[in-house]
Amino acid sequence: MASITYYFETAVVLLVMFTLLVAAHELGHYLFARMFNMGVEEFAIGFGKRPVFQWMRRTYTIPLLPGQVPLLTHAAGVRFDLESAGSRPAEDVVVVETAGGTVLRETTRFTIRPWPLGGFVRIKGMLPEEDGSETTIAGGFYSKPPWQRLLVLFAGPLFSVLAGIAILTPLILSVGKPDNRPVLGMLAKEGPAAKAGLKRGDLVQTIDGKPISTFYAMVAIVRDSADKALDFGILRQGAQLHVSIVPKLEEDPSPVLLANLRPSKVSKRQAKLGAGWTRAPMGGVEALGLAVSYPIDIVTGLFDVVKHPSTFKDQMGGPITITRATYDTVKEGISPVLELAALLSISVGVLNLLPVMPLDGGQMTLAFAELFRRGRRLSIQVQNVVSLCGLAFMGVLIICVFFVDISRLIDNRSPIKEPPPKKATK
Repeated sequence: MASITYYFETAVVLLVMFTLLVAAHELGHYLFARMFNMGVEEFAIGFGKRPVFQWMRRTYTIPLLPGQVPLLTHAAGVRFDLESAGSRPAEDVVVVETAGGTVLRETTRFTIRPWPLGGFVRIKGMLPEEDGSETTIAGGFYSKPPWQRLLVLFAGPLFSVLAGIAILTPLILSVGKPDNRPVLGMLAKEGPAAKAGLKRGDLVQTIDGKPISTFYAMVAIVRDSADKALDFGILRQGAQLHVSIVPKLEEDPSPVLLANLRPSKVSKRQAKLGAGWTRAPMGGVEALGLAVSYPIDIVTGLFDVVKHPSTFKDQMGGPITITRATYDTVKEGISPVLELAALLSISVGVLNLLPVMPLDGGQMTLAFAELFRRGRRLSIQVQNVVSLCGLAFMGVLIICVFFVDISRLIDNRSPIKEPPPKKATK
């Protein structure tokens, strides 16, 4: 029954977590698009052919400048009908004459679609045309200069990273920084330590008779002692006792901890007790600085994968890995869940900056190219080639990630190799 409850809680947490992370990412695109007076047709959470719920409408006006058209015009001169094309209803775009000139009164629909794992912001005129007519759409994406498009594209990853930092900062501030004393903190309900009777606040004095002075010293012994009974000397409220515990080998690789309890760039399957460390209070500035260091660590980790491709299997993971990580954190409490959500949000932001289509980074690369060309568009043929190459790369990447997930699922006991040591430089 407990497992069924955890499965249900994991599903709910995944749904809520991805919904919020997608909303943060798309909010960045939306706010910057409106800041530059781009028309936004829909802000959708989820995918699917038709929205199942509309929770808000927001109306705005866009100037209709000379040479611009309110709706997309094909090369043949036939006006595009928005409603039949599956875009927003025609009544959402109304031409209005004002004292200051002709404007378009448009409406953004905020919707929920059937499949909630994802979302999008649909900005007007984001599809390139053979004749380049997308540049004449009033309030269209390509009617704006490259630097504005660049910022709109960058805003999504930026908001994903900021959302992660916004979650981490108060979390770190409330729970404090890791305390390296060998005192047990939060215990996993089904972990070896809890099953053996250890309690939060227990001070570990010895392991198999060896004195323990730091939490890291305990970790260093336990992580290589899978399925081996260890004798823990414990001090609890002035009383000394001995408890035998058999550490359990984790199913998926996790970062190897450094002596300061920060994760290293090496991951492998390790034996765990299911016990965390205690935390010491820290100030707001220090908490913010620590939160900001997480995106930096993720970026450096990504570069390490590029430099050492053999570590791809250890460092990367897909839906199965994320689901397993969520299942494990649900059992540990709200703080690990929030930390996982923050790290996923930051990871989404960083990965979206990869310079390949259809990611934001790939579209930013095209905008950069236009900046160097003084605003001149790339030909539709070049855009198509870049898009196809990006899609091919993403297809290979997705296959590799799924392969890693499935291989972990099938063979949890395969050895994990650490990356080769770096050569010393003079």
